[in-house]
Amino acid sequence: MKVLVLAVVLLCVCSLEGAVVKRDAETLGSSLPEVFTQYFHTVSEYLSKQLPEKAKTEELKTQAKAYLEQANEQLSPIAKQLHTEFVDLLTKLLETGKKAVQ
Repeated sequence: MKVLVLAVVLLCVCSLEGAVVKRDAETLGSSLPEVFTQYFHTVSEYLSKQLPEKAKTEELKTQAKAYLEQANEQLSPIAKQLHTEFVDLLTKLLETGKKAVQ
């Protein structure tokens, strides 16, 4: 008796699941053009809005890199000169300190 009830319940569940799958397939078939329309809308929106913004970002990165390279070229000689003068100053201070100790 329990086996018969279990078989009937299993049969009902399978038929209900089949109906749900069939209904979903029909819904998907009718909305397939809507899915493609939404997809093309998303792609066109990306190409028209988000892609140019990314291009602007790349342009800004390039400009910043060029600016840093130019600043490095201009400041390197000044930094080298300051380093040389600082080392000379320290050398003179050490020599003066040694003379004062003697």
